[in-house]
Amino acid sequence: MKDLNWKDCFEPAPEAFEASVRYALQTKEEKQMKRIIPRSAVIAIALILALMATALAFSGDILNFLHTDNIGEVQIQKPDVKVDYKADGIIKEIRVDEAVCDGRSVHMLVTCIADPEKGALLWGFDWDKDLDTLPYAGERAAAPKVYVLNPSDLVVKTGDKQYEIMQGLDERYDSACSISMDITFFIDEMELGDTMTVSSAFSLYKFVLNDDFTMPTAEKVPFSVTLPVQTVETHTYEATNLPIKLENYKVLSARVITTDMGCYVEVEVEDDYDPEEYENSMVEDEEGCSVPTITLPLHGSPWFRVLDKDGKEIPCMTNEWKDLERFSDAEEWMHLLIKVMVPSADIGSTITVQPLDTDTGERFTPYTLELVER
Repeated sequence: MKDLNWKDCFEPAPEAFEASVRYALQTKEEKQMKRIIPRSAVIAIALILALMATALAFSGDILNFLHTDNIGEVQIQKPDVKVDYKADGIIKEIRVDEAVCDGRSVHMLVTCIADPEKGALLWGFDWDKDLDTLPYAGERAAAPKVYVLNPSDLVVKTGDKQYEIMQGLDERYDSACSISMDITFFIDEMELGDTMTVSSAFSLYKFVLNDDFTMPTAEKVPFSVTLPVQTVETHTYEATNLPIKLENYKVLSARVITTDMGCYVEVEVEDDYDPEEYENSMVEDEEGCSVPTITLPLHGSPWFRVLDKDGKEIPCMTNEWKDLERFSDAEEWMHLLIKVMVPSADIGSTITVQPLDTDTGERFTPYTLELVER
């Protein structure tokens, strides 16, 4: 196995890891005091937390990641899990306590636990943060080593087909040695069978900071999850006030599909601008590269958030996009279908969408879709 260049490891899809986006930590993150805890105490705490997690395994914890206490006819499943543990490895347990499927997406509650005598865990996107600000900072500082945890992409087998997909992730620190996450992905375009098997792996990298951002590979643990496929009733709403023309792009079509488990918002968008004006807007940046001064919201960041009636962002539980048409590299515009899943909600006559740039955090002008049920 090769060492990891962590600066580039999540390219080219940061949104899939933001996916979800960090709602659990934003609302539940613990503020830790800077302190050193004896190693024996760290081990005891980790064991207690592991036992507590086992006792709560069937308590509907997946609902916390779905931001609801009721998913109606959707059944919480206990899937079959197989793990290829390494002899005397760092990862001592991978659990998949609960999984849910509504025929449009799958959510799996996966917990990865490290042996506290060997080291603590750090989530992949937290490697360049101030470790003192993260949950369980004192326990992590007292650990013999720290390992960065990176889930691999998924291979899904269902029916007679196999699909390689990029998952969405929403993580939560349970202790310095345990991280739980909602691993989620869309299945609405798959040819589904009665069951599906999801294969992936957790990779661990020894946490070191250096000038070239490389981290030595410590361990890779493959695992697979088999669960029943459930489909449930859906309601579909189509936008009628289209196309909507915005700054340098336009919305061509949109629909909202609801199930008991979630609300799926699908928007077809296309860049729309004057190519000559775009070309004439080029300036030289600090590195000597030509960059445009005209904003093209879809280039490199074709994402959006759904807003509630008060204008607040609704948690995004997973998302994906795909090219509807592919043009040559010389063409400077894009035509995409973007899907976002948010918690289940009663859909009225309108829904508000706000495009954003996930790299910079910039929010673009919101627009309102007028809906009719079909």
